[in-house]
Amino acid sequence: MQRLRNRGERDREREREREMRRSSGLRAGSRRDRDRDFRRQLSIDTRPFRPASEGNPSDDPEPLPAHRQALGERLYPRVQAMQPAFASKITGMLLELSPAQLLLLLASEDSLRARVDEAMELIIAHGRENGADSILDLGLVDSSEKVQQENRKRHGSSRSVVDMDLDDTDDGDDNAPLFYQPGKRGFYTPRPGKNTEARLNCFRNIGRILGLCLLQNELCPITLNRHVIKVLLGRKVNWHDFAFFDPVMYESLRQLILASQSSDADAVFSAMDLAFAIDLCKEEGGGQVELIPNGVNIPVTPQNVYEYVRKYAEHRMLVVAEQPLHAMRKGLLDVLPKNSLEDLTAEDFRLLVNGCGEVNVQMLISFTSFNDESGENAEKLLQFKRWFWSIVEKMSMTERQDLVYFWTSSPSLPASEEGFQPMPSITIRPPDDQHLPTANTCISRLYVPLYSSKQILKQKLLLAIKTKNFGFV
Repeated sequence: MQRLRNRGERDREREREREMRRSSGLRAGSRRDRDRDFRRQLSIDTRPFRPASEGNPSDDPEPLPAHRQALGERLYPRVQAMQPAFASKITGMLLELSPAQLLLLLASEDSLRARVDEAMELIIAHGRENGADSILDLGLVDSSEKVQQENRKRHGSSRSVVDMDLDDTDDGDDNAPLFYQPGKRGFYTPRPGKNTEARLNCFRNIGRILGLCLLQNELCPITLNRHVIKVLLGRKVNWHDFAFFDPVMYESLRQLILASQSSDADAVFSAMDLAFAIDLCKEEGGGQVELIPNGVNIPVTPQNVYEYVRKYAEHRMLVVAEQPLHAMRKGLLDVLPKNSLEDLTAEDFRLLVNGCGEVNVQMLISFTSFNDESGENAEKLLQFKRWFWSIVEKMSMTERQDLVYFWTSSPSLPASEEGFQPMPSITIRPPDDQHLPTANTCISRLYVPLYSSKQILKQKLLLAIKTKNFGFV
């Protein structure tokens, strides 16, 4: 009996020691666990979010902390735009995620949509398991098919988003797209992939193509993010360039800096529980990275928030794509001497490489010459030219870009007259109300029959640029 009592005391002593070790490491361990769990599971048991517009949140018997309520107010309208019937429930589910994950959702529309779809899958599954009666007031009975239809429209199949993620495995040959759009659509940043030799050689060749475009006054169809251009030019990339890279996340980080100057900054940052570690999206390599050594255990405070913001922007813009950016600059310098880039700004580079995004009609008029093959008198030809430019002036910007693309094979105008090789021209063909205008993009020439009325000219011209009726004439 004595031996049993001694053994029991020893067991209790060991248990007390283990408990002390667990409690002493609780903060570091909990942060580590939270930060590592990038794909933290959503829970159907969370309570719905109640926006301030639907009543006073302070009337809630268990109100959310102020910073969580503020995050909810920012998330709610975006969730409502995707799933209006379940916006409150889904927003409440999302608010259970870590602050770092919530910042990512605020920054990335695709990440937010994926989480909203995941929440809908859980809600639908819960409804099937527990019967429709308990959630009839949410209108869930008929929504399952609606969600599936939305998924089919969005993804091109009836598979769920979860199924698609499981099938989305990395290609062993590193055949992922070379670029992605981190923020504003239409602006591209290198996607590192696995940084294989073949992939980096592709980026170097892209740099060479950009160099040739500059050398030969040609336009290039890819519009690069501002920080990419600055790297190509050998300029220093700063924090404000992040606004062009990811404007939503830039604003979130700016609000974080403003919060550090408030009277309750310490309490706000303590509640947010951010650390010097971030979760990257798939295009940037995925997984979690530390911004500084042992960053996962170093909390972000009002005192070090500036360093956190600087490291965050630097990592996503430069560190993630360091090798592709270096390869592109190398390729550019394979074609152009280094000193030829010294006087160029990022804006100059974009204008020379991408041209003028907005088609200025007056500029187009000044570039264009007319050739007459109709044999009509000068007065009729002058009237026809006025019809043509009047129609172009009233076109939308998209229609103007379509016209210039149909005419010259580029949707943009070059920055200067020298950029047109050769200059654009219009050949007026004999009267014919039946045929469409045609184009020879090799010589930037548009062939237009002398139509009998302005209305027919407009109708035929718009039809031609939509059907892309190219041809050698």
